[in-house]
Amino acid sequence: MLRTVFMGTPDIAVPTLRCLAALTQVLCVVTQPDRPAGRGHHVQPSPVKQAALELGLSVWQPDSMKGQALAPQLQDADLFVVLAYGELLRQDILDLPRGGCINLHASLLPRWRGASPLQAVLRAGESETGVTVMRMVRGLDAGPIYFSERLPLTEQTTLPELHDAMAALSAVAIKRFLDSYPNIMPVAQVESLVTTCRKLLPEDGHLHFNKPAVEIARWVRAYTPAPGCWAFANNERMRILSISPVHDAPPMTMGQVLALNGRLLIGCVDGACAIHRLQPAGKRAMDVADYLNGHQPPAQLT
Repeated sequence: MLRTVFMGTPDIAVPTLRCLAALTQVLCVVTQPDRPAGRGHHVQPSPVKQAALELGLSVWQPDSMKGQALAPQLQDADLFVVLAYGELLRQDILDLPRGGCINLHASLLPRWRGASPLQAVLRAGESETGVTVMRMVRGLDAGPIYFSERLPLTEQTTLPELHDAMAALSAVAIKRFLDSYPNIMPVAQVESLVTTCRKLLPEDGHLHFNKPAVEIARWVRAYTPAPGCWAFANNERMRILSISPVHDAPPMTMGQVLALNGRLLIGCVDGACAIHRLQPAGKRAMDVADYLNGHQPPAQLT
């Protein structure tokens, strides 16, 4: 039986860990240290740590992998399998397993190398994405590709829906890889086709309405719930949680807000969007009907 080490942290990695544990001997699960989370900021283990403990697996949580090449937890493995671990691995770590380090990346490489591929593909309005299995090298998501599992997208796909689909698809991908290993060879990425995406910040969710309505709608679908989309309403942040283009709005200026026939419209460069769900500053999230029943809409969002 293959001897593996799994490296991952968020819940998108849990189905892959479970599949790996069923098909290989997992020597160790490496995940990020417990950190404060939630409203109370209580220290909590990562979803991968919780799953590993449920499976009876050994867990290791170093502050950093730098200088850890001699750590006993990493020795004598055939493969390292990495999915959203949270740290770039140095060459001395990549060289440890006999069969190399395998990474599952949540895009169709070479498109969307980097930290936010789920958000990037939705915001770009692409018709498909997928999980790519590649052999890791020192560069960011630059290693040669074994294969990709593809996933269709629509103009209604939300970030939570895509997250859950990609979590399940990653488990399918690692099973396919293990079924073929070691009789499978990777192929180099085509560098001319590379696109990249960076780690997103809260400021990236600040909506600007000098864009087409369809682009605004994609922006909100891509960034909800993280990092979240928002605009200023009377100098306070209003979160926009759900929005869609409309084709029957009266003429409106960019950012103008209009309550009309039970709808809350916002002007864009080519028309308008209807806001379906929002969260005013200091208030709970609510549907637009509840908002209109108890609030006076701002004249403008900026």
